[in-house]
Amino acid sequence: MTKKLNSLSILLIVTVVMVLLMLVTIYRAEDNNDDFGLLFPDLYEQLSQVNQIQFSSSEDQFSLQREGEDWYIKEHFNYPANFDEVKRMLIDMSEAKIVERKTDNPEQYQVLGVEGAEPETPGGESLKITLSDGDEDIAGLVLGDIRDVTQQAGPKQFYVRRAGEEQSWLAQGYLQISPVMLNWIQGEIINLARERIAKVEIIQPNGNKAVLVNLGEKDKFGTPEQGKKTTFKYEQLGYDIAGSLHQMRMEDVKPVKQFSRGESEVVTAKFTTFDGLVVTSETSFIDGFYYATFDAEFDANAVQAAPEDIQKLDVLKPAEAVRKEAKQLDKRMASWVYRVSGFVGTNLMRAKSDIVSERSNVIPMPPDMTGFGPR
Repeated sequence: MTKKLNSLSILLIVTVVMVLLMLVTIYRAEDNNDDFGLLFPDLYEQLSQVNQIQFSSSEDQFSLQREGEDWYIKEHFNYPANFDEVKRMLIDMSEAKIVERKTDNPEQYQVLGVEGAEPETPGGESLKITLSDGDEDIAGLVLGDIRDVTQQAGPKQFYVRRAGEEQSWLAQGYLQISPVMLNWIQGEIINLARERIAKVEIIQPNGNKAVLVNLGEKDKFGTPEQGKKTTFKYEQLGYDIAGSLHQMRMEDVKPVKQFSRGESEVVTAKFTTFDGLVVTSETSFIDGFYYATFDAEFDANAVQAAPEDIQKLDVLKPAEAVRKEAKQLDKRMASWVYRVSGFVGTNLMRAKSDIVSERSNVIPMPPDMTGFGPR
């Protein structure tokens, strides 16, 4: 009898183990299917085929078009888009993971912010992103609200739908994607290291000229007449003007052919580097904004010996490299008028009287009666 019971117990245990193994196998298979894996399981392998991205929201409607390795904003004069931002977004979409299944009832979409992505959708706050290869859609995402979670860094959680599907999901990833067209523009106009600048000339419409020169050491600028005794309107002004082309960014852009300065005055600023690159800007103040055009050239006669501490920085280039750089810059900038910030625009248009003060005209500081002033 005991042996019989032991046999039954062993059989029961074996049966339970087999059932458990079967259940584990079933649930593991379900966890690895499309429902609980990547939001777009095949997208990463298809990224090289994507040549058009459409954005649709209540805020904006625009598309990005790929030509070769570069991306352009079709609705904004076909101006270049920020390649790094586009690449990051595509990879982030391909790596987004599903966390939870949510509603498939369209009447409940508004709670998650995934109700619609067209301007005519009342109250629609979602963003629809469609990745295409020509006329063939590769993937579509309706991006809704971000879920409030305590984590400050790392991937976030968003409510989403795959375009054309009723099922919504909670997904995790880096999906903070801007719905505004101007945020996708390649914002940097030019990035000319301040250390390369040997001379800056700002020429007013009446011919009056302000000149700044490098004083023989890194980041030190002054007028040719006063040298190290130059008194600027504020201490860092020479440094700021000489660095106007360093990581210069735009606020907006227009084609030269579609732009008119009207009767606005034009101020010319010429930046000359130690290695012979000459970048010239023409800036006007129109309706409260600063608009500038740029051209670049190589001037062999402008090449001069740089101060020793600048030579050590490895920012200067041989003549052939500068000649090539000038052609590339001119090709990229010549067709455009850039709207620049007030800080940059002001510095590109400064008259001499707005840059330096005669020492005799400097207002003296009152004597310090508190005992806490500089000693």
